[in-house]
Amino acid sequence: MTVAYLKEKPAGQGSTPSTPSAGSGMRSAAARLLGTGNGSRALSFGSNGTSRAVSGSSRMGGGIGVSTSASGSQGMANYDGKGAYIIFNTADTLFISDLNSHDKDPIKSIHFSSSNPLCHAFDPEAKDGHDLLVGVFSGDVYSMSLRQQLQDPGKKPVSYQHFVNRDKDKDKDPSQGGAASSRSTCVAWVPEREGIFVVSHADGNLYVYDKCKDGNTDWTFPTVKDQSQVLISHAKSSKSNPIARWHICQGAINDISFSPDGAYLATVGRDGHLRVFDFAKEQLIFGGKSYYGALLCCSWSADGKYLLSGGEDDLVQVWSMDDRKIVAWGEGHNSWVSAVSFDPYWSPPNSDETEENVMYRFGSIGQDTQLLLWDLALEEIAVPLRHPSGGSPTFSSGSPSAQWDNACPPAGVLQPSPRMRDVPKLSPLVAHRVHVDPLSGLEFTSESILTICREGLIKIWARPIHSESNQQPDSSEQVVGNATAKDKMLTSSNKAGASSPSFKQPPPVLFT
Repeated sequence: MTVAYLKEKPAGQGSTPSTPSAGSGMRSAAARLLGTGNGSRALSFGSNGTSRAVSGSSRMGGGIGVSTSASGSQGMANYDGKGAYIIFNTADTLFISDLNSHDKDPIKSIHFSSSNPLCHAFDPEAKDGHDLLVGVFSGDVYSMSLRQQLQDPGKKPVSYQHFVNRDKDKDKDPSQGGAASSRSTCVAWVPEREGIFVVSHADGNLYVYDKCKDGNTDWTFPTVKDQSQVLISHAKSSKSNPIARWHICQGAINDISFSPDGAYLATVGRDGHLRVFDFAKEQLIFGGKSYYGALLCCSWSADGKYLLSGGEDDLVQVWSMDDRKIVAWGEGHNSWVSAVSFDPYWSPPNSDETEENVMYRFGSIGQDTQLLLWDLALEEIAVPLRHPSGGSPTFSSGSPSAQWDNACPPAGVLQPSPRMRDVPKLSPLVAHRVHVDPLSGLEFTSESILTICREGLIKIWARPIHSESNQQPDSSEQVVGNATAKDKMLTSSNKAGASSPSFKQPPPVLFT
């Protein structure tokens, strides 16, 4: 799931605003989607590709879904104005919904006949209008204009560039999944680098592309002899595209994320390692391992100082760029963690914003269908190591990471997972079962939280509205409309982990 904010079309190109701005209609739209009486009907694709009704546990929890009647030819205005859109994929189709629309059905569906879309990314700063990337199962990538897709009445992508992954035809080992091993797993625009994007694959490779170059040129890269080692190779010709290949790990790269300034690239993979690279220098800065199994997701804080990861160990890890290691881990999910994200729009009430009082809010979703919200207070995780009676710090006996407890690990070293008792533990502020099916995507906006499940159902959760005096409701029994008991406001006072010293008293969090 991607939230895309289209800007106003330049005046010289005859712009005519046709959709409300992202901010002006969000609250009313969320109210329409979430508070429409006795439960609005939502549709989504079932696993067999047919539509089915989905009834959530929340009486006020409407959602954006996909019905078989959703048409890509709905005649609306010219889309020259700014607007906010939700992009998501199901089976062989990419869907686009207007975040501020009354209609819950997608306003556009784009059918990919040759290969199913798997991942996508949007660049609001693209100068040439080609702002949308779509990675598909074959390993190929499409670059296109979101505005042009909305304006076209058809169901096929238009005015696109096709970047062919020629490695998909090489080394197809049926025992390793055959062609599936080259499938696209994630696409991302490189911040502050116009026209440059990267694509990760299930074979452990990541390719760097320049959208200004032809996507069908011949190119070859040297064979990777040791699949467990990082190997970065560049194209021999200046006309080749991709311009570089990074072999990251053995097995799939499950997620990638750039720091906000584009300086660092984080990857997580099937081998259970998080790796952080200096993207310009093409150097591994540091990395670490999960407590168990693969890592599935990662995300940066807005200031680029912290990094989240989650995966098959059911935990959320917090990594510090300054310390180059895990500084906290969170326990609360009952199954694999599907997505993690810092909330860039949240700030603690009455905070003096001093270094030691900085607090971050982040969220996580899992295959247990739960949305968890967490607080990360720097003053709580900056705890001294345990000292025995003799006064010296204690280290884990025989632990290779013991020597790094008081210093940054050497550059380029993949650390083993530290002993859990040596790292501060976090507990969630809020744990709420938000869908019936396992969750796959999480997005924060200035006025809502968006979640999507594997069946293609999107729910929009309105943020609490605070008065100018920052006064908070004082009762955990406060409800909105005719919400049931399960829809009541959840505060830290009624959560089991709220008394943990890892957290300050948070403002109430309202789910409708």
